[in-house]
Amino acid sequence: MSGAGPEAAAEWLAALWRRGAQAEALPEALRPATLEQGYDIQDRLVAALGERVAGWKLGVGSPKGRAQTGIDRSIAGRVLGSRCFGPDDTVPLPDAAPITVEFEIAYVLAREVRPEAPPPESLGDLIAETRVTFELVRSRFRDRTAVGWPSFAADNAAFEALVVGERIDPARLDELAASLVVSVNGEERARAVSGGDFTDPESALRGFLALARERGMVLPAGAIISTGTLSAPFAMQGAAEIRARYLGTELAFRTRLA
Repeated sequence: MSGAGPEAAAEWLAALWRRGAQAEALPEALRPATLEQGYDIQDRLVAALGERVAGWKLGVGSPKGRAQTGIDRSIAGRVLGSRCFGPDDTVPLPDAAPITVEFEIAYVLAREVRPEAPPPESLGDLIAETRVTFELVRSRFRDRTAVGWPSFAADNAAFEALVVGERIDPARLDELAASLVVSVNGEERARAVSGGDFTDPESALRGFLALARERGMVLPAGAIISTGTLSAPFAMQGAAEIRARYLGTELAFRTRLA
């Protein structure tokens, strides 16, 4: 960043959050040059918003995504408590700008994880529940890929909302992926990703735990970590009903313009 500290960039982004507005990019003097600087801004952005943090969301963590970012793990953002919803809830959107819809696998932490603790040998004792989620991605930037990954991290990794569904058996993840169909207003829009587009949930969680240690983050018991998209991401606009069918059950919610 040239001259200005992370506080100024965080306040600039917080003003966009409060208005539900978008911009082309951070002013040049406020732009982070590194991912570390982007996370420094994100820390202060969440503090400026005064939001309760319910957990974290992870993005661009597939092999293709990591090749694009040039880092060996996902980019993380906070799940804000006021933007966390349940099945059949209605999610308000600030305007008709496109949002990206992603069906994901999430873990709920069974215990507090402190940065001084060594990496867990097994994730089994750390995970209380495995759940399905929908993440809605909407950046404060009109083109989140054009601004660069440090600015993407600064913008809380483009988090807009998280819809948390039922518990699932993690041993059935392959079955879930094979049966997954995501629809919008009854029209099929996506199925599961595969190959280089697939984010391994456990690997994504381990990468996030490493990030938390590096940044001195305390992860509380009960926090939810949504690990990245299992479905092919797609964009939509405005009010709609979004539904995922899998393993003979479903997770659905609606959107509306606020």
